[in-house]
Amino acid sequence: MSNKTISSLIIAGIVGIVALICFVKTLHVNDVQNIQVIQSIDGDITIRREGGWYAMICPRIWEYPKASVEICNSKDKDAILMQFSNKSTAELACQIGYRIDSTNDEQIIRLHQLVEGNEEKIWKIVQTSLQTAAQRIASQYTPSESVEKFDEFQAKIAKAILHDADLLDKGIDVVSFTCAGLPEYDPETKGQFSKQKEADLAKRLAEAEKIKLEAEKLKVEAEYQRQIAQQKGEAEAQMAKDVQSKEREKKMAEIEAAKAVEVAKLEKERAVIEVERQKEVAKVEAEKMFVVAEVQKKTEAENLEAIKLKAEQKVAEAEAKKVAIEKSGAITELQQAELELQRAIAQYKWENLGKAIGNIKLPQMMTIGGSDGKNASAPFDQFIQMLTLKEMNGGELISKKVVETAAPAPVAAPAAAPTATKPAKSAKK
Repeated sequence: MSNKTISSLIIAGIVGIVALICFVKTLHVNDVQNIQVIQSIDGDITIRREGGWYAMICPRIWEYPKASVEICNSKDKDAILMQFSNKSTAELACQIGYRIDSTNDEQIIRLHQLVEGNEEKIWKIVQTSLQTAAQRIASQYTPSESVEKFDEFQAKIAKAILHDADLLDKGIDVVSFTCAGLPEYDPETKGQFSKQKEADLAKRLAEAEKIKLEAEKLKVEAEYQRQIAQQKGEAEAQMAKDVQSKEREKKMAEIEAAKAVEVAKLEKERAVIEVERQKEVAKVEAEKMFVVAEVQKKTEAENLEAIKLKAEQKVAEAEAKKVAIEKSGAITELQQAELELQRAIAQYKWENLGKAIGNIKLPQMMTIGGSDGKNASAPFDQFIQMLTLKEMNGGELISKKVVETAAPAPVAAPAAAPTATKPAKSAKK
């Protein structure tokens, strides 16, 4: 490679480096938290609010933070000085926040011209307005009042500085304010506070003693009232107890009397119910005996009818043989059947008579016959005849007068049956 070629490459490299440096110099950056006031080579001023990189040849740039927070005290920054209504002084430690109105370019340019590109001068403008507001409020209070009414004192300063019209006209808006504590008073005021504290302490002790004495007095009075109320309450309670006891005794007597009346009433009703129940029981028993007697009577009648039918059947069977029997001179089979019928009827009556006699309770003593011993069996025969008539009459006894006048029933001769008419009837045939 020739010397001429090498020299050309070196020159080209130097030009490239110079061009790169010039290009880098034209690049600028803006933080989104800041506002830039940019003056171009021809003197035009523009406002940049957006963050990022941009290219511009040899501009002049001033940066201002969109928002700031400052702490004011004797250590970090100058504290706010105040003079109270009694000429006492104090330093106020506080914190204040403000921002620049970035919506109006003309407003920003005026603020830039006012502070001449010095960010610290913006704070001095805010501090001056805060000092003025704090002094105006402090002149309305004494040091003691600023302590006793500190919340009110702080609120008034905040109201005076927040969104202050003068600052807004300059493009600055105060958005927050808080005090860091009580003001730092001058030594003389502190001495007065000490004396006042001692006086206040003595006053408070005296008031506390007074309150204590009043409390003791109230306690004694309350105890006295309590004892009086207790004695009165005990007396009233005893009186009420006596009254209640008498009322209770009276009530118990009334209850016992009412109970006795109710018991008597219930006993009477129970007696009436018992009588009615016995009547119903007697009625039911009578109806039951009547039904039993009817059933028994019907059964006996059916049995007797069956015996009669059986006997008549035998009589009918014997009629066919009566001619042969009559010729032989012996008793006819018809007569034999009639005799069996009479014997069966008599036997049925005597069995029922025995049952009736078995169900009758005879007197323990009975006089049989007259005093002379004659006809001793007549009363007994009459008694037997009466029972016989009862069975023949369907279980009903006839009156005593009829028994005495009735002839003795032929109960001892059942064979004397009315069969004499039968042969005559047969003979006619």
